[in-house]
Amino acid sequence: MDQATFLWTLASTLFAGLALFVQKIVAEEGRSSAFNGFLMYGLSGVVAIFFLVGLQELPSQWLVIAAFGLAAGGVHGLGNFIRIESLKYIDSVLFFPINKMLGPLLVVIGGVIFFADPLNVIQYVGIGLSLTVPLLLVSSVEHSRQKNLFLGLKLLVASTVLSAGSLLLSKQGFHYGPAVLLMLGTSQIAGTCASAAILLKQHGAGKSMLAHADKRDVLLGAASAFFGLISAYSLYQALSVGLVSLVYVIQAHYIIIPIILSVWWYKDHINLRKLAAVVVSSLAITLLYSA
Repeated sequence: MDQATFLWTLASTLFAGLALFVQKIVAEEGRSSAFNGFLMYGLSGVVAIFFLVGLQELPSQWLVIAAFGLAAGGVHGLGNFIRIESLKYIDSVLFFPINKMLGPLLVVIGGVIFFADPLNVIQYVGIGLSLTVPLLLVSSVEHSRQKNLFLGLKLLVASTVLSAGSLLLSKQGFHYGPAVLLMLGTSQIAGTCASAAILLKQHGAGKSMLAHADKRDVLLGAASAFFGLISAYSLYQALSVGLVSLVYVIQAHYIIIPIILSVWWYKDHINLRKLAAVVVSSLAITLLYSA
């Protein structure tokens, strides 16, 4: 991985963590995850399309890239909604380490199978070590601390699978050309449509779709859009040239930010088992990334 790709990945990691903490606030306050996603994707899409219009030319296979962007955005939009719903039932200190373990594992498998990412023995050991993280986090004691552990975990797994699938679709799209803004714009449009469809189902058509939202909902949505746009753009820049497995395992460090902020701000429960899980997870990612 060259220095530019590494720096783009680090930027994506930082802003993804901040965006996820905003989503944690939405979940803690019981606000609409669909409305938050609608604003996040919608505002990001408008900005991306604005800059895209200024481009002199598009790749010859821009329609194929746009199709993958739409597919990736739709899948990610659904996963984003489910992720916030999951955070309503389980602590972020429990959610993010499991998400960090399972997501990179799925992407690494996809990277090896679909993109022939070259991984060495040490990196495969890191994959095996990652599987121990849920054992450190999920126990009978945790059930009493969560609002609904089983439901929260089911939503967590669904969200993680969808997010991993979205990333692999994006990487496939870049095989037809490094059109970062095109991929970003189309994916955000699809995410907006997915969130709008969920809003429509929850609240009906017309003004009732947005009548439940207040000023704070709008502010949180705008914050999600700002952090999410920078994170997504940086991630796509890294994905357009880097190995999908290596980019994602580094980006998965985003969980450190919302965990620290949630423990400090919301007094989320933390113990030695969870601290150990974060350490083990970090070690696993280091092994996956090492040459």
